[in-house]
Amino acid sequence: MTLKEEIKKFILYGVGGGLALIINLSLAYLFTEKLKIFYLGSAILSYIISLIFNFLFQSFITFKTRRELFLQRFLEFSIVQTVGLSLYSILVFIFTEKLKIYYLISIILSSALVYFSNFLLSRFYVFKS
Repeated sequence: MTLKEEIKKFILYGVGGGLALIINLSLAYLFTEKLKIFYLGSAILSYIISLIFNFLFQSFITFKTRRELFLQRFLEFSIVQTVGLSLYSILVFIFTEKLKIYYLISIILSSALVYFSNFLLSRFYVFKS
């Protein structure tokens, strides 16, 4: 794979992740502000929903994977994302509770920090050629 193709995948991964982030933030706001769910529960629930969207985007648009490995890749992607979710949850808590940052900003910061490790694990573990 050429460097140009790798850069394209990295950018597409960011687009899918960006869309997933919009879903994540929108749902976190809805769950917290409108449904009155505790912000950390809202953040985790919205992350899981955005994970499903993100997997579908990465599978069919970024990495263009074959359908016969769909379930296996979903499980691997879920493992990677669960590790990411653990780190993400800890960061959201630290930023919000300890550093007193508004929870939506905490979600953005946490998502940005987890993005790079998730890309590398997705590229070389989940969607390896």
